[in-house]
Amino acid sequence: MIDRFNKLAQFLIGQNKKKLIFNNNFFTDDEKKFFLINNSIPDFFIEDSETKKITDIQDKFYNEIKFPNYDDLDDFSSLIDKANKSIFAKFLDEQIKFGSKILEVGCGTGQLSNFLSRYNRKLFGIDLSESSLAMAENFRIKSDIDNVYFMKMNLFNLLFNDNFFDYIISIGCLHHTQDPKKAFFSIEKKLKEGGYIVLGLYHKYGRIYTKIRKMIFSVFGEKVFFLDKYLRNKNISYQKRLTWYKDQYKSPHEISYTIKEVLEWFEEKNLKITKILPIENLDINSKLFDDYSKNCNNLGMKEIMLALNVSHASEGGLFTIIAKK
Repeated sequence: MIDRFNKLAQFLIGQNKKKLIFNNNFFTDDEKKFFLINNSIPDFFIEDSETKKITDIQDKFYNEIKFPNYDDLDDFSSLIDKANKSIFAKFLDEQIKFGSKILEVGCGTGQLSNFLSRYNRKLFGIDLSESSLAMAENFRIKSDIDNVYFMKMNLFNLLFNDNFFDYIISIGCLHHTQDPKKAFFSIEKKLKEGGYIVLGLYHKYGRIYTKIRKMIFSVFGEKVFFLDKYLRNKNISYQKRLTWYKDQYKSPHEISYTIKEVLEWFEEKNLKITKILPIENLDINSKLFDDYSKNCNNLGMKEIMLALNVSHASEGGLFTIIAKK
């Protein structure tokens, strides 16, 4: 463990831009600011005064729910089997380059970071929830994965150099922050020139059915769980369904956007769009990172149609934009 933390320190910087140092059971910087280690999880969280209120609320909420959990995963091979059932996760693993440095922002229980750990990559998973990070770390240890580092960190105060990562992945996280645009600009700074960012957010129209169900659930509770595809699936454990319910319908704060609105963020940073999902379908020949998207313009009707896309709505109404810096 000491060797791992010494290696981790090599990748981190303090707010004074000097490298952090690992000293037996904590990290410190040249200004003698201490970062403790709790249950094998380094706590590098630094408050951001402008976003503190919502951050504190989300910290409390996601420490109580750990999504997704590892109930159906015995070992690394079962994680691979599960992830490969998702064509998107499978393509990420196949198309992210060998030896890449990857940051996952809002990694939760770390399933994606652990899954992408093959091919000599280095992964850094950050999240607010210490309980979720502990679950991620336990699976990492059990699976003898040495090149993934989980830590508690505020995405508004990242302790990495700018232009550091080859890939940054954040799916289902930024829309729970007080200022998603500010969060996006914060993480984008850490991406190398020529690197790729993968951003998943709630869609304003695709989220409509979820919001309607949320109102119905608030009145009738579990009696109407059949309205949600995931909740009515009895092949999934009750605990996992309950966690999905809390994540989708009980989150204390979320913001949804149109794709057009978020594309303005990418344009402001001069990022080149390679893929917009689910506006573009994935098939066996799809390249997530190679081809510039032809679907950035005239999005109006395509976005409205997402409200009628039952599959999209049943998955939580998430859209994903991939872009090159």
